[in-house]
Amino acid sequence: MPISNQEAFNMLAIYFECLQNATIAARAFYLRYPNRPRYHRRVFVRLAQRLLTTGSIHRPAMIRNRQNNEQNVVNVLASVEINPQISTREISRDLGIPQSTVHRILRTHRLHPYHINLHQALSPPDFDQRLDFCHWLLSMIAENPQFLSTVLWTDEATFNSNGHLNLHNMHFWARNNPRWLGQVQHQGRYSVNVWCGIIGGRVVGPYILDGALNGLTYLHFLENVLPILMEDIALNVRQNMFFQHDGCPAHYALAVRQYLDATFPDRWIERGSLFPWAPRQVFNTRIFRRCLFGMILFIIAHVLKLNEYF
Repeated sequence: MPISNQEAFNMLAIYFECLQNATIAARAFYLRYPNRPRYHRRVFVRLAQRLLTTGSIHRPAMIRNRQNNEQNVVNVLASVEINPQISTREISRDLGIPQSTVHRILRTHRLHPYHINLHQALSPPDFDQRLDFCHWLLSMIAENPQFLSTVLWTDEATFNSNGHLNLHNMHFWARNNPRWLGQVQHQGRYSVNVWCGIIGGRVVGPYILDGALNGLTYLHFLENVLPILMEDIALNVRQNMFFQHDGCPAHYALAVRQYLDATFPDRWIERGSLFPWAPRQVFNTRIFRRCLFGMILFIIAHVLKLNEYF
């Protein structure tokens, strides 16, 4: 509700009578004019600041672009075309039109703010190897349409205290999904490793791998921990399943490969096997995201244990 000139004059008069103490001025104004709205102390401060800076008690009208609507549409679309990562706030400020108008124009022309997806950086030889893996996987699915549900898909996640990238504030305006990707490097030594797996839509784990992840640590996990984690999986599934993990150094240790050859003969997927895992491949399915979320909750529950690593 706009404030009239007379009411603003009375408010400022009381504000300066109270030696510019807005809290006392708000209370005094309500006692003196009980039939008027009860204004918050910030209203008195803003009135005084507005009078001091602009010479008027009224809020300055937004400088609007006087061009017709068609020209506004052209300008907004041109701004997005020149810089697809521009924000609606920047467009509104540069063109002098309301941010709500910018949103309406973008929605009308079916432009959506797609967010960045991080992916592992690839080296030139990786592309052919990834293509070979896809061909093999398609042939296995052709032979057995349920093949994917017979594989124990596994991975480890590393957690540290270095913070994270806020993807919400990064967007790319486009009519079609541009598949905007940003390269990250996840492979390296961090504070703690957590293993988790998925088979037939069921999550196995998560499990914290104590100490540094190396061949001996991983072999101990495969021999002594994994069988316990798999107890709830049907025996016939365990006897015929494929085992997948990526080609990190701990997975490629000779003792680990020998164990996999004995336990999963011709049924394990990784670098050095009959079915090499695609280099630097990362899952992006909904169920694996839920699995990773479970890992995070598991980590929080073991915060005391994590303190030993940080």
